[in-house]
Amino acid sequence: MGFAGANLILARSLPPNEYGRFTLVIALINLSFALAPIGVDGIVLRRHLEVEPALLRRTLGAGLIIGTISLLIAGLVYHLSTLYLLLVFAATVGGGAMAVAGAKFQSEQRYSISLALTQSPNLVLIVAALAVVVSNVRQAELPLGITSLGFVGAGVLGWWILFQERGSGEHQSAGFPWYEAVSFAGMNAAGLLLIQLDRLIIPHVLPLHDLATFGVLAAIAGSLFRVLSMAIGYTLVPRLRAALTVMERRRLIAHEAKLVGLIVVSGSLVIWFLTPLIEQWFLAGKYHLGSSLVMATLFSGVAKILNSFTKSTVTALASGTEILIVNVLGWLSVAVAIGAGASGARWGLAGVIYGVGLGWLTRAISASFLTLRHLRLPTTVAVPVQ
Repeated sequence: MGFAGANLILARSLPPNEYGRFTLVIALINLSFALAPIGVDGIVLRRHLEVEPALLRRTLGAGLIIGTISLLIAGLVYHLSTLYLLLVFAATVGGGAMAVAGAKFQSEQRYSISLALTQSPNLVLIVAALAVVVSNVRQAELPLGITSLGFVGAGVLGWWILFQERGSGEHQSAGFPWYEAVSFAGMNAAGLLLIQLDRLIIPHVLPLHDLATFGVLAAIAGSLFRVLSMAIGYTLVPRLRAALTVMERRRLIAHEAKLVGLIVVSGSLVIWFLTPLIEQWFLAGKYHLGSSLVMATLFSGVAKILNSFTKSTVTALASGTEILIVNVLGWLSVAVAIGAGASGARWGLAGVIYGVGLGWLTRAISASFLTLRHLRLPTTVAVPVQ
């Protein structure tokens, strides 16, 4: 919840246009750092790789490539200043290193240290928000600079811990074929782009103030679904890979679905009644978060939860061919989301959110048809009685 709290503080403290600019750059950072490993994090999740300098070199090399691409796109498409571009580049490389280190701990089911590492930028974001309040600075450069430093620091810390623990001798060599990593990267890229797509579309179809409004809305109403989606992937993938039978897989998914479903229903009710109070008392009416916007965010959030279940099953159980199919379907879903989101802009911010949510729902439904094969009980052949 650190991300939500920090965003609310910044939304209250910064002018709407500056907070909108902050929201855009954070979206670019969150997308590019997650893409930075180019699938190395997915390989680490599926294999027990040795922590070697070669693995770190591959991680940093991939991060430099994606960081450069992100810098160019941010400059050409959104016309950001040089300082913003450098912050995006640094956060991309550092965040990519953090993601691979976190995946290594996750593959060993060391969830505490993995989550502490990968969520540390959210704690740094709180520090950045408090720095804005204390310093009375009203530009986005200060919180973005502190946030970028947090990504770099998390990457350095994660790999320092990994190398300190190196030498168990129980892992495979760090070598792996890049085509397998790229397949994972492509599958993840579609989902990662969908996560940030609202923020990337809005500046092109609506005023910057609407982007700021979306940032506030996502902090209040979207944070629950963001946390749940991440939690499903963290805990379900390693357990599904360790499951020996179809029945065990079914029990794992059913248990997770019941728990998540209960949280979603109760959490949605709390969000519905709490949002107007936050708008009135904390934000002092600076942003208007009507019921139509809250409902659109809840719809999008549920679609993201459904996608997390299918993506986790694919990551844990799918073959290489199935991953390729899901990859293609994921990018078709992105195309649906872009088209629907841009078309929905005629109905305002809620229309954009519903449009992108439709892309999430399309991705979840299409991937579910492939995951069902791994949850189907084997058929038994009846032997005729003699």
